[in-house]
Amino acid sequence: MKYLYAVCIAVFLVSCNTSKVEKEVKIIEEKPEVSEQESLTLFLEHYEKFFATNFNVSECPGAAVVIVKDSTIIYKRGFGVKEIHTQDSVDVESVFRIASLSKGVTAVLAGNMVDHGELQWNQNVKESLQSFDLKDRQQADRLKVNHLLSQTTGLYPYTYTRLIQQGLSLDQIIRSFRRKGVVAREGVEYGYQNAIFSVIEKIMENGSKKSFETLLKERIFDPAGMYSASSTYTAIKNTDNVALPHSYNHYSKKYRLDKLHKNYYNVAAAGGVNASISDMGEYLKVLLGYRPDIISKESLSDIFNPVICTSNEDTYVNLWDGVTDSYYAKGWRVLDYRGRRIIYHGGNVNQYKTQLLVDPDNDIAMCVLFNAPNSFNGPVIPTFLNYYDFYLDVKK
Repeated sequence: MKYLYAVCIAVFLVSCNTSKVEKEVKIIEEKPEVSEQESLTLFLEHYEKFFATNFNVSECPGAAVVIVKDSTIIYKRGFGVKEIHTQDSVDVESVFRIASLSKGVTAVLAGNMVDHGELQWNQNVKESLQSFDLKDRQQADRLKVNHLLSQTTGLYPYTYTRLIQQGLSLDQIIRSFRRKGVVAREGVEYGYQNAIFSVIEKIMENGSKKSFETLLKERIFDPAGMYSASSTYTAIKNTDNVALPHSYNHYSKKYRLDKLHKNYYNVAAAGGVNASISDMGEYLKVLLGYRPDIISKESLSDIFNPVICTSNEDTYVNLWDGVTDSYYAKGWRVLDYRGRRIIYHGGNVNQYKTQLLVDPDNDIAMCVLFNAPNSFNGPVIPTFLNYYDFYLDVKK
């Protein structure tokens, strides 16, 4: 019962009704004799109640959740509305910007290209993209694809974010790197990036003779059944069913409708993918290894394999209860969590907040998409892990 305390605290946080909390504890402690399927159904019922309550408390306009167990989508639902002050509900086909979850999609595409012999993890960046250079020419000569995807290029964190936000094209941003110095040798230190991460787009395009947009569609979206997914501003603007972004005013403590921005579509590999929660459910099957036609087990293992330790970095995942160490792999964070490895990434762009978790040992994965910043975004993954671990304890 080692997770009972965490679950009870979570229930208490969203309710001032003591008797209700006691009733919840009593139900959990009884541990009725049920089948594994009935037990899983009970877990989903409890988690849905928990999620809905905390979502309502947060007052976030809209959200969507999907959970995949083994190769099956076991839960999928939209919450709230696409636009505040309307009754236009978020459904499972409503499209969100998935923000930095795009990095993981890019890593999967890279794995696909490795499988097809079109890309190598140790491929030299400058040889593949002659327009790329750094102020430190020797370091530029040594940079590999692996360094781009693992955030170990040696550049200062978030280099050229301002150029992204100014709307410069990726080609313009790449040319600007020749004036930029480094703060560490490649492969030695972690430094989170969006601009230089997206250099991989041009390497992929040169290796395949196809656009990054086309590669995503042909290699990932279409074969996976992610039919609403896209990677351009034009695509989301032309979509009717969009969960629109909302900003939060900390003075008035109210949400207001925001605009869809073009920012980060110029670095689509890092933050430009759009998708519905139905799309993300199909994507989770890929991440759990059930689509070897899209990415082989070997390449999936490669992108999930830790490259650089981030345990001493100022990153929120290190504050999660149960996390003992953290790493960055290729487009993914890897966490040592209560004796097992967890694959994770979060995202934040244009007011959208996104979270994705893969638990390979238990063959389960989940994704949450929000159309506004909110108080539940931070704890949504660790509380899911607490709930699921408690379910595993009850099942034993």
